[in-house]
Amino acid sequence: MKTFAELNFPGRLIAVEGLDGSGKSTQIYLLKRWLELQELKVYFSEWNSSELVKSATSKGKKRELLTPTTFSLIHATDFADRYERHLVPLLRAGHIVLCDRYIFTAFGRDVVRGCPPEWVRGIYNFAALPDLTFFFKSDLEVSLKRILDGRPQLKYFEAGMDLHLSTDPYESFRIFQGRILEQYLAMSTEFNFMVVDANQQIEKQQAMVRELVSSRLDLASFYRAKKPSSPAPPKPRKKAKVEEPVQ
Repeated sequence: MKTFAELNFPGRLIAVEGLDGSGKSTQIYLLKRWLELQELKVYFSEWNSSELVKSATSKGKKRELLTPTTFSLIHATDFADRYERHLVPLLRAGHIVLCDRYIFTAFGRDVVRGCPPEWVRGIYNFAALPDLTFFFKSDLEVSLKRILDGRPQLKYFEAGMDLHLSTDPYESFRIFQGRILEQYLAMSTEFNFMVVDANQQIEKQQAMVRELVSSRLDLASFYRAKKPSSPAPPKPRKKAKVEEPVQ
């Protein structure tokens, strides 16, 4: 698999990965705003956001109908739709594309849910690799606390309750997310993740992200083309004063 740069795309793709509650979404939002303030061409996309499958995924989750294989195929459909209709065209147009989760989410979650690793990777073999991948590595207890600070309880699938790992959702979360963490750590070397200590303060993490992005990408090549200013309307000519002949 090659990166978009290696495939000679003019744009660059930056992906963030991490456990639920790692703070990766906050970091990519801050990066997006920073790039936009520099008037760069930026596009943002997030996991499971394609209108093609969004409603079906939501209904399946609410009714707890999704098997691991169904889950995997729905997410692959979501990704393929966004990849073909949004990511690739904008990368060809020279944008910086920011992705909140990429194929590595499937490589981790789906395998932990019991799907064969070779099969999971096979259904994403059409996708190029990101040019930069940040992995926000957080302690399980830190991730859990961040989630519960924002809402009263864990979500069913987020806690891995469909796998019947424990009747206690908090313990199920620790087991499920702990297994996903193992998958991420195994992938970090294989796919050259830039590992960020996500237990640190938000500002410290963001400073590191911006420094790495600035050093790895030629940001000046992604400036938005300024619209040519409209020419000023011509000033009305003054009418020549015609003197009346003296009688």
